[in-house]
Amino acid sequence: MQAWWILPNREQRDDVLASDGEAVFPLRNVLDPGLRPEGFSHGVPTELIERCGEQAIPEILFAQRFPWEGGRQLFSVTAVAGVDTSGRSVHLGLVFILEPWEYPRFNVPWGGLPAEDQAYAKRLLHRMNLPAPGDSWARSVRELAGLKVHGPVTNVALERAAVRFDSLYEAGPAGLVKKSIFSRRQGTVAIVLLILFGAAAVSLYERGCGRTLRVAAGNGVVTWHLS
Repeated sequence: MQAWWILPNREQRDDVLASDGEAVFPLRNVLDPGLRPEGFSHGVPTELIERCGEQAIPEILFAQRFPWEGGRQLFSVTAVAGVDTSGRSVHLGLVFILEPWEYPRFNVPWGGLPAEDQAYAKRLLHRMNLPAPGDSWARSVRELAGLKVHGPVTNVALERAAVRFDSLYEAGPAGLVKKSIFSRRQGTVAIVLLILFGAAAVSLYERGCGRTLRVAAGNGVVTWHLS
């Protein structure tokens, strides 16, 4: 497992900064922009904040999961981490590159982060490791962390994303509502299975009829002609 913090862009720099918990460096040094999947987000989408309301901002967690090179998975989770000097929201996140058998471990060091980010980092790790019983946002992230996916998936549905994501929950002012993420794919699979089952049944029927015809004809009893 490889893991890095994505640091809040409090100074509105051109470069997004990252950290391994000790040193700080540009995110591009560990996650090449040319390799990042389409739709990958550095923070909580504005769409979610607008949909859930400003009162929900401290609780919102946005997570994404993508297939990655060599059968690995790219997983990220971000939260709002206050505002910059102009009053715009800034975001703190974790991004993981996981081997096919790995689950993200939320024990990433945070001592080397800038002082203003450390409290947000500790809270994010605490929510992921010891979620409160009513913390549906943390639960949705943990559910997403346990998936193995074949396409991009988010913990909550987006309508204005650059790409089409499957998702686990719908978000709104009342909180999160569970949805079926693979209902569309399951429907397609069911149709394919029905077609295959039907073809197999016809094949077995014809073979059975063929054997009956040969026995009947050999005894000189009757001959059926099938079209």
